[in-house]
Amino acid sequence: MNANVYDERNLPRPLPVGLVGYRTGGWWGMLAFIGTEAAVFAYLLFSYFYLQSQHAQQWPPSGLPPLRYSIPITVCLLVSVGTMWWAEYSVRIGRRAMLFVALVITALLGVAYVVLEFLDWQIEPFLVNAGAYSSLFYSLTALHVLHAIIGIFILIAMFLWSLLGYITPQRHFAVRIAAMYWYFLVLVWIAIFITLYMLPYIGPG
Repeated sequence: MNANVYDERNLPRPLPVGLVGYRTGGWWGMLAFIGTEAAVFAYLLFSYFYLQSQHAQQWPPSGLPPLRYSIPITVCLLVSVGTMWWAEYSVRIGRRAMLFVALVITALLGVAYVVLEFLDWQIEPFLVNAGAYSSLFYSLTALHVLHAIIGIFILIAMFLWSLLGYITPQRHFAVRIAAMYWYFLVLVWIAIFITLYMLPYIGPG
């Protein structure tokens, strides 16, 4: 064979542009991110219970927290788990229209949560600098709102990638990774809701 003839068989195989396996690099990256963020929320929740154990008087100091917005928030996020699962299912079976609808509904439920949380802050009977309890309350809820906003942008990215054809039944693991983040977000809210809003009603004052 002529040495000047190009023969691709003699060249090393190029690295793939993207991975399509179940546990891709993005999957591991999201898992590591969730682990670090879970540690942050666990630290804040531990601080809450520690302060409660050291507080000899009424807890919360400002009285029972209002539930006017926290219950609708919880409903919105629980429903969003179903719509996020619907998005995962839709992309696996190749139903793009269903995927679009599911992503939009999930994102709108996330926006509703953010709006309701801002409204909830307006009716709380304390300011952020009123004491240790108020600082922890706003730290937990504001940090969670920040993560929800990030999740909404992730959903928007999934919608745009699907619209451009980057997500297919064969390459849909970006949606699975986004779902991991969203499920984590809802799970953290359940812990916050039980701690900040429910336990004061069923535990000692």
